[in-house]
Amino acid sequence: MATGGLTGILLVGGASRRFGSPKALARFEGETLAERAWGLLAVVCDERIAVGKTADRLAVPFDVVDDDSNVRAPIAGLVAGLRVATNEASVVLPVDMPLLDEATLVALAREGGDAAIPQSGPLPGVYRKAALPALEGRLAAGDLGLQDALQDLDTRRVTIDPSLLANVNEPKDLLELELPIVPFDREHGDAWRRLVSETLREFGFQADPELDPDLADPGCAYVRLWVALSHGSLVGSVALRDLGEGRLELKRMYVSPEARGRGLGRRLLETALGWARAQGAERVVLDTTQEMAAARHLYEASGFRRVAGDAPRQGQARLLYELVL
Repeated sequence: MATGGLTGILLVGGASRRFGSPKALARFEGETLAERAWGLLAVVCDERIAVGKTADRLAVPFDVVDDDSNVRAPIAGLVAGLRVATNEASVVLPVDMPLLDEATLVALAREGGDAAIPQSGPLPGVYRKAALPALEGRLAAGDLGLQDALQDLDTRRVTIDPSLLANVNEPKDLLELELPIVPFDREHGDAWRRLVSETLREFGFQADPELDPDLADPGCAYVRLWVALSHGSLVGSVALRDLGEGRLELKRMYVSPEARGRGLGRRLLETALGWARAQGAERVVLDTTQEMAAARHLYEASGFRRVAGDAPRQGQARLLYELVL
């Protein structure tokens, strides 16, 4: 529900050297980042203004107000937006924070002062007309750091869930937001068991209570277990078993067919190996099959090397690998 008396200012940005293309046009969960942020502002604001460089000719479904500046900096867009806003208070969004929600904007809008910002920095934020002279002065002097400009204002800080403040700097950041990797929770149990059983069948195996005792209680079977989610559905996993004496065994690194080809396997492996290194582990071992060619390529590219031995399962040979950390 709109709060009334609140302007929404969307900073659409432009071409990004790190991202490689305009972030505003990048897609997340079926819509562009610009469309997503514009829709969020509609929920809490009775006026919306998009600010950027009209010369960029961004293909967005709303008009863009030119910031009338020869620099590319958030402070230029903020000043341009506040100048044309009809309300005293404006909630200002960068286009590259796709996880922001209504509650975050409302919490900022309820604060007083010239500016209300999260603990992480100046954007997103709620800025009032009273802040405009100081911001204009900074911009005119070429002082483009919005964080520094807060020193001139009565600035209030609001504690916001850090996960909601994730911003997108590179395409991989967007992918990680779409497919988050989180620690296993018991609520993931049934979906995880389905993933394991279906992946085993895909490669010619059957789940077996004796060979797969972890299916009964995965949370207790491993020293660490992570799962990857897509719109709340479990689409990947990776686990580590403690073998003692500085050795860990990589297990259950599976990705469902619909999530393959998006770099998720690499991220799952990096998650597990990063944790292993942080714990001071000396070696990580695993077994796999000849048929799991994509997985073997990833393991070898990450430094795993074949070692002698075998661990047959249900009539099929297994290949053993080891990584010295």
